[in-house]
Amino acid sequence: MAGYFSKEAIDELYAGQKDMRQRFASLREQFLTRTYKSERGREFAYHGFSRRLGTMARAVDLIFEKLPPELEQIPAKDTVLEATIAIQSFVMNAFGCLDNLAWIWVCEKPVLKDGKELDPLKVGLGPKSKEVRASFSQKFVAHLESRQNWVDQHLKGFRDSLAHRIPLYIPPYIVTPEAIDSYNKLEVQSAEALRNLHVHAYEELQAAQKALGLWRPWMTHSVTEKSPRAVFHPQLIADYMTIDEFGRAMLDELALQGL
Repeated sequence: MAGYFSKEAIDELYAGQKDMRQRFASLREQFLTRTYKSERGREFAYHGFSRRLGTMARAVDLIFEKLPPELEQIPAKDTVLEATIAIQSFVMNAFGCLDNLAWIWVCEKPVLKDGKELDPLKVGLGPKSKEVRASFSQKFVAHLESRQNWVDQHLKGFRDSLAHRIPLYIPPYIVTPEAIDSYNKLEVQSAEALRNLHVHAYEELQAAQKALGLWRPWMTHSVTEKSPRAVFHPQLIADYMTIDEFGRAMLDELALQGL
């Protein structure tokens, strides 16, 4: 049975994972070794952004360990569940990284309104956080605007569904159109066996159904919402690199404004 990725794609994915690890170590060091003006800014850098980066990097490593790109056979249910937990953690922490960067900035600048601290709900990097956006350089605002679709359409979409509606999941396997009729017949037979308490027959029919399936490294959330489907190995690496980019841009902005 052929795997989902080509040999060249697999090599690129492992190279991307290695690059992610190197960039993680570099970026974390920069946030941990810089001097902060405020204790809160330091806390958001140390225990917020840096800790989240580590969680995200480890989540990607776990996914590569549990469901390696070269995998061909349908994995065990518990293995898929463990990888799903890692993906959900990755998405929540990626979103949290952006908030942590905003908090670092607000604390270090500091950004105030009428001489008072901002309402926490007004702290963010998005266009709705007007006081925060107004304190950035034009260069940094241009960077944020260039990534706004990624935040709104991709990251926020996955995060909002995960937090409020249907959680991200990895389908156990897919069934091709050619095999769907056979799969549905087995579904009817297995349901009948279960109703009649024919446990052995039920297990055999379930195994026959699974044998018709194909493993695909996809993640999605809602079927009724027609949610986008993503191939999770390259997507998670790309998303990590985008968060890394945000972090480095924030360091540049802090330096630019002498903070």
